[in-house]
Amino acid sequence: MSEHSFSTVKPAGFWQGAKDSQAIMFTYLPVSFAFGVSASQFGFSAWEALFLSCSMYAGASQFLVVALLGSGTSIWMTALTVIALDIRHLLYGPALQNLINDRLNLKKTAIWAWGLTDEVFAAGMIKLSQRRQEWSESWMLGVSLFSWLSWAFGSFLGGLFADKVSHMPQFLQAALDFLLPALFLSFLLAAFEKKHSFVVIVSLVVAAIACYTINLSAAIFIGIASGILAGLFKHYVLKQDDHDLEQRTGEF
Repeated sequence: MSEHSFSTVKPAGFWQGAKDSQAIMFTYLPVSFAFGVSASQFGFSAWEALFLSCSMYAGASQFLVVALLGSGTSIWMTALTVIALDIRHLLYGPALQNLINDRLNLKKTAIWAWGLTDEVFAAGMIKLSQRRQEWSESWMLGVSLFSWLSWAFGSFLGGLFADKVSHMPQFLQAALDFLLPALFLSFLLAAFEKKHSFVVIVSLVVAAIACYTINLSAAIFIGIASGILAGLFKHYVLKQDDHDLEQRTGEF
């Protein structure tokens, strides 16, 4: 009975992915607008801000790019700095691949994999870990594409109206330090299960310490890294799989 019900679950489509991307889109718009304003302040036009969001799509790292290029740093040094900052993205594809059972379509995969930001990756992981039967490349394509469109659109608007919002840049810059961590926290709580408690607790504690000692933006990246290390530690050092941990937890 249950096996039959699982088999009849239809994979989510492209437009469902677009709908599910709304939380990401509404978070991206003010942050990308702030990027457009920041790019304008460093001498970039609205079209150049849009070009950066289309060619790089590096999220918060784009603020660093325009600051470095605007201050005269060479393009090669800027590129190396951003690559070092975003090296974690190399782990996103393999992490999703390990959870995907179906054969992938190369053309679709190339598009949604290009749009694997932190938030899109988190949305994909939640879908694969909790509602695997609903995951599809079309759904992933919808999430990825509409998230990128909101970022590109916000970047262009920020560059276009930068000179007319003299009081908004400070507010939007503050939004950068709040909205992205808030979105990460919502994804983290949505993915929470008892068997993942060790990794989640480590990530939250380390991120909280980093937030207090450094800043909120850095806390995101440090929290992600600590979660990865905690997962590796649990699997390879403690040598306990999720089933064993559940059994031991149940004994107490």
